[in-house]
Amino acid sequence: MDQLWQIALTAVGTIITGLATWLTVRLTTWLNEKIKDKKVARWSTAILNIIMTAVQTVQQTFVDTLKKAGKFDKDAADMAKKKAYDIITRQLTAELKTYIEDNFGDMRDYIMNQIEAIINQLYK
Repeated sequence: MDQLWQIALTAVGTIITGLATWLTVRLTTWLNEKIKDKKVARWSTAILNIIMTAVQTVQQTFVDTLKKAGKFDKDAADMAKKKAYDIITRQLTAELKTYIEDNFGDMRDYIMNQIEAIINQLYK
């Protein structure tokens, strides 16, 4: 009977160890997914804020001045976009740049498209 009890305890211990390992792997996977989602959300929000702030800054400090003077033309619009792009790229961290390149391809194309989209939304 004593041997049967030891075999049962060993079997239960093995099952519990296996379940604990399985549960730990599942919990770790779940937590990593949540952390990754939060990180992506944080990065996306940071990028959007940087781009919006840059567009608004250029609008207030450059575009509005030229519009008041009647000197805002296509060349000035291109210059404004370049100014916004320069502000944005200076503020993006290496991590954010990598995120953009990994998920959206060419960083310059992505940023310029976002600048255009914000201009169209904010200044229709």
